[in-house]
Amino acid sequence: MKKFLGVILIGLFALMGFAQTTSITIVASTDSHGYITSYDYVNDKDLDYGLPYAAYLLKNIRKEHKNVILVDCGDTLSGTALTYFHAYYKSDKPNPVIKVMNELKYDIAVLGNHDFDFGQQYLVDAINQAKFPWISANLYQNNFPFTYIYKIIEKGGVKVGFFGLTTPATKYFEPPKNVKDIIFKQMAESAKKAVQSLKKEGADVIVALVHSGKGPMYAIKEPYENALYYVLENVKGIDIAIYGHTHKENPIEIYNNVLICQPKNYFQSLGVIMIDLQKRDGHWEILNKASTTLHVNGKMVKSIDKEVKYITSDLKDFLNQKIGVYKDPIEFSEDYNNPGTGFDLLYKVEKSAFGDADVYMLTLPYKGVVKEKGEALRIRHAFKLLPYDNYLVKCNIKGANLLKMLEKGADLFDATGKLKPDAKPYFCDIARNIDYSVDFTKPEGSRVVIKKVNGRDFDVNAVYSVVLTTYRYAENLDFIEKGGEQYSNESFRTLAIKYLKSQFGKKESDSKEEKGFFNW
Repeated sequence: MKKFLGVILIGLFALMGFAQTTSITIVASTDSHGYITSYDYVNDKDLDYGLPYAAYLLKNIRKEHKNVILVDCGDTLSGTALTYFHAYYKSDKPNPVIKVMNELKYDIAVLGNHDFDFGQQYLVDAINQAKFPWISANLYQNNFPFTYIYKIIEKGGVKVGFFGLTTPATKYFEPPKNVKDIIFKQMAESAKKAVQSLKKEGADVIVALVHSGKGPMYAIKEPYENALYYVLENVKGIDIAIYGHTHKENPIEIYNNVLICQPKNYFQSLGVIMIDLQKRDGHWEILNKASTTLHVNGKMVKSIDKEVKYITSDLKDFLNQKIGVYKDPIEFSEDYNNPGTGFDLLYKVEKSAFGDADVYMLTLPYKGVVKEKGEALRIRHAFKLLPYDNYLVKCNIKGANLLKMLEKGADLFDATGKLKPDAKPYFCDIARNIDYSVDFTKPEGSRVVIKKVNGRDFDVNAVYSVVLTTYRYAENLDFIEKGGEQYSNESFRTLAIKYLKSQFGKKESDSKEEKGFFNW
């Protein structure tokens, strides 16, 4: 009997020893926004993050692991002076972002909202130049998927199924011309269908690549911006979710039995997801799944910078191009009542685009100097004025809701008028062309008093025309009267460059020495 049991145990151990196992490593980037070089061309200095640094990490990961899949979670094509310069001045050349992604052998990517910034044709050209598929299960155009809905990538005999989701808030972040005829479907509904299709096609592991924050702030109402949690609560069968959009970092989290991971933006870190599998009854099953984020460490692949010299060689000259003369400094502050000369300049840019509006809204971009005193005004200063580009929209807002918007912004400050430590200045809406006051010593929600709007007595029941960026339009949908929106034909940054040239550029009457200064 003992001999018989011994034979059985030996057989079991032998079977366990010969069970087929393998591992898959997924490496992820997100919200890179065109940071594909190791140099900051706007501020004329070296960077300690960016794709060349991330490429060094990737090279080592590929040395140490066999079955590596490289993915991106969107907001890839727009965000730096380099991408702007290519889109508006060098679009006849290969897309530099796609070129380096091809060089690094990306396997798959999902579309983000900012990938529509330069228009559909630019985006389609980029997709066509890519040697990897782009996916998004919830984007449709003329009843057809705008990209692939999903793709299966086989590594080490394992079928890894990927489907993509793009935040539906994109249709509000972008002007209508950039998303013409595109339908942004609900992410949860689209995810269910994608998971079902992947299962039918035999995917062993199902991974969601999501350009949307976790939520739950906008999960179940317009604009449905950050709805990852909502998707994971309502869709079964997802093993792993890798996400972006919020520029935060989340090395590892388990939510509803799904492993989720978010790397840091601008290639400051890479997400690394490790999956161990065992084959049983002819099917792969997950034994273990874990994730982390790896931060860049100062070492880089120098050849990446050389790959895009056909763009960067002219970029410095473009940014150094002199717009005109203005002797005083341009700066931003975090003082609500005195946000700086940069803020006043951007207000005038808005007014140059829509001169007949009642109210002009802007947010506090950051605290810092745009241009030093005595320094010539150059193209680079427009990029410092607007580190993040958007379009402008003129919309209608009732007086009562205008007051609520201003109260929301005022609530980001403490009783002394200082910005709260955890507050984001770009969520603070400040108005111009109206007469109002803010008393920070009063309770939150009752700090703002509006006296006049566009020279007329304020009326909570009146409807006012308000100019703001498309980003703030999307974030303030609850306050906006739908219908009648008008959008700028050009981006805010492009409008700023044109305005600066028109106001401070050399006039025909000026001497060659460009004498004289212009007041604003």
